[in-house]
Amino acid sequence: MRISEFAQHRRFLAAVGILLFLLVFLSVFLYSLPKETVLSPLKTALARQGIDFSCEDAGISFPSGIVCRKCALTPRGGVPLFLDRAAASWEWTGLIRWLPVHLRAQRGAMSLDIRTSPMVSDPAKVRLRLASVGSEDVAAFLSPGAGTGFLIDAADLQWKKSSPGGITGAGEGSLSWLRFPIPATDSPVREALLRNVKLKFVVREGTLHISSLTGTYEGSAVDGTGEIARFLTPSLSAVTFHLRIQNPLEGRIATLFNMVAKNAKNANLRVKGSLLSPTGEFQFF
Repeated sequence: MRISEFAQHRRFLAAVGILLFLLVFLSVFLYSLPKETVLSPLKTALARQGIDFSCEDAGISFPSGIVCRKCALTPRGGVPLFLDRAAASWEWTGLIRWLPVHLRAQRGAMSLDIRTSPMVSDPAKVRLRLASVGSEDVAAFLSPGAGTGFLIDAADLQWKKSSPGGITGAGEGSLSWLRFPIPATDSPVREALLRNVKLKFVVREGTLHISSLTGTYEGSAVDGTGEIARFLTPSLSAVTFHLRIQNPLEGRIATLFNMVAKNAKNANLRVKGSLLSPTGEFQFF
């Protein structure tokens, strides 16, 4: 009995040793591959999406990933988006949450972190995290309209497919500032700049429903709700925000809009348009 157990123990150790040897051999082989060989699958995948990719340095990251440094993503006919570092990896531990694909990008303080289900081109589940992302950072792919801008401090969004063509999820985010134009000819200001914006939202059937939005405008507190339909397609999206300016009879707001002359006690800010070209309208009553 003891001899049998000893033999089984030796076979187990031998199997572990062979597995470790194969892992080391595979790692050495992958690390020795030329840069172009490593990048070829990534370039091909991005080219199918109409994006050209280049980088100065690339290599394999243990155990199953690609790391690129000083790279550029260029949409066809557009300007390049330069990144300090970009990485793509398959993480076996991510299978527990069905998010094994991990994509990361960094440029200075800006960072983008995406985890998806295996089918990256049409994922069933996604987790997206953003940090220090401004409108200038995404201008190569999403060109905001004149007077529109933002700086996202942090955002965390998760969604999954709930039915054919529909997705559900939830998230929250914070922005240092959010700016959009005020086109009304009788407005004393040509743009609205909200600061310290915080929002919470849910996603239902492709529409992002904002249950809470808070911030400040010209020193006065702002709160409200809204929604963004078709938010995953910014050019086709539809934004509707209903915001209330608190205490509009005090401070700079009262002076700016001459609230006494308007004989109004309440001030609202309505935002509509697309994600790329929202516009604001002040309402007094």
